Amino acid sequence: MDEKDAPELYTIWDEARSHIESGNYDKAIEIYRYILVRYGDDEVAAEHANAYLGDIFLKLRQLDLAEGHIRKAIKYKPEKPGYHYILGFIYSINCQWDKAIRELGIAVDREPDNGEYLRGLAWAIYNSGDRVKGLAYLHKANKLEPDNVNILTDLAVAYLSTMNMNKAREYAKKAVLIDPANALVQDVLRSINNFDSKFRELGMRTEKVRTKAVTNSNTLNIYRFKVSLRERPNIWRIIEIKENQMLSSLHKAIFNAFDRFDEHLYSFFMSNKPYDKESEYTSPYLDAPKSSKLATRIRINSHFLHPGQKFLYLFDYGDEWWHEIELIDVSEKAAGGNYPRVVKKQGKSPTQYPGEGS
Repeated sequence: MDEKDAPELYTIWDEARSHIESGNYDKAIEIYRYILVRYGDDEVAAEHANAYLGDIFLKLRQLDLAEGHIRKAIKYKPEKPGYHYILGFIYSINCQWDKAIRELGIAVDREPDNGEYLRGLAWAIYNSGDRVKGLAYLHKANKLEPDNVNILTDLAVAYLSTMNMNKAREYAKKAVLIDPANALVQDVLRSINNFDSKFRELGMRTEKVRTKAVTNSNTLNIYRFKVSLRERPNIWRIIEIKENQMLSSLHKAIFNAFDRFDEHLYSFFMSNKPYDKESEYTSPYLDAPKSSKLATRIRINSHFLHPGQKFLYLFDYGDEWWHEIELIDVSEKAAGGNYPRVVKKQGKSPTQYPGEGS
């Protein structure tokens, strides 16, 4: 670009920016397209004009145009994380999760302390099916930017989808306090309150059915498990549970046995390998298809467990409380009595949240 052209370019940059701030996107698009024609040989001008056009078309949800322009910007400046974030965001809107994860991963690698970039990556991972990792990333993003309404809203939606109403409401309320005029956050909070009442009613009906089924049985196999904290194996509990009870019942027994008070997502990994998707049985979530491997749908005796066999249990994808579970024995007993139950304890339960108490 010749020096004589600089004043005009600076002037029209400012003009385009003022149009964006006033919401006159058509006029801003016209100016940036003029720049591409008039100053197309200037790499810096072409880079920024394409980047702005990509961002504007993303706002307008004209995604093909947005993708085309941001890709051109990336060709000029491939090391710029913000460009990869925009491209990843476009892929997320189109539910192209693998592509979104790739581009958003580049943005996070270049700028790991950017909570918004990490939020975008977390949401793509979560929706790709890896809910454990996705939620863990959302919590990391929240630690980086605790007042980011987008992160808080995503956490609320994620917990709503797993039917953890307390945590969903907690994050939604935080978002509302920060941005009370945000319509999306208000809608999310309303959805949480509506679903909560419905699920409470459903849960009461389900529990009555299960109780009746257990009462009608004469004898059942009782499974005895030793549950140890993986990082502190000297702290353990012995838990007995009926063969026809669910893995989710074992989760609840462990929750109570270690004196926890705040529910979180959880997963069992029956192969004894962390994050093994093939053997994972996880918390229930709102939109789970009938084929989903949920802990609420798997009975204890659904697996051919044998004494000495071990598997893993992860509680709270954010703080990551890992447990090793070992089947000690299986014995036939009369069906009466309350199960699951803790029959032996070793060691004081650590506080649920590190740094809280002694």
